[in-house]
Amino acid sequence: MGLDVYAGTLTRYYSRNWKTIVQQWGEANGYQVNLVRQNEKEDEELASPEEILQGVTAWRDQMIKRLGSNLEKKPIWNEDNDETPYYTDKPDWNAVQALMLYVICKVNGQDVPEMISKHYDLFKDKIYEEFVNKYPSISLINGDGWWLPFDDVFMFKYYLPTGQEQNFATVGQLKNELEQINAIEWKADEETIIKWGEEEGYPTEGLLGVDKKVQFTEPVESYNMVSLAKFAFSILWQAVRHSEKYGTLIIFDF
Repeated sequence: MGLDVYAGTLTRYYSRNWKTIVQQWGEANGYQVNLVRQNEKEDEELASPEEILQGVTAWRDQMIKRLGSNLEKKPIWNEDNDETPYYTDKPDWNAVQALMLYVICKVNGQDVPEMISKHYDLFKDKIYEEFVNKYPSISLINGDGWWLPFDDVFMFKYYLPTGQEQNFATVGQLKNELEQINAIEWKADEETIIKWGEEEGYPTEGLLGVDKKVQFTEPVESYNMVSLAKFAFSILWQAVRHSEKYGTLIIFDF
């Protein structure tokens, strides 16, 4: 199951009026990309964008009302289906887990591994369970991948418009966490951080020929961990910047 980062309106997200990076690449190069999301039925019928907008707007307003005393100022939270632009990129779980493990190692005072296995699952590692029990309020590590466009720094439980209970955090919280991660060691400026999204990350495992056919290289079984961590960091940083500019949520889509 892959992982994309989406920063945009919830109306656009629920109406599927957005394309992942893989979908965009497929369209540009003549490939059909079929997405399978967790807990989504293939023949699921969507409500109309107008119905989704109405429901999401009511849900947003009710949430803001309930959180009133926790908010220093009323948030800028745009909701529409086709006006507010969105940002998306694909760190996948390997890169996000590399960033999480980087943070855990640094906070614990442990050495950061040079490489991380393609098949490594942080969530099954004892180090993860011990860390979240000790530090339960780090949204990147033990949140559910939903950040709402509030400047204030906090996490809370609420219900999605679809009815499921969900752990939420604020974009202000994610921004604060990313700034602290950067301050640990990298101390990179914004220009450098944005470049990480292009220059760091996964090694090339396939090349697109002039005939539009993908030629695969030898499979890669492990990755440079810090490079993956920087790649995921860059994507999240850019998502935060987008959210601040346009008043949008940030969601882990998988």
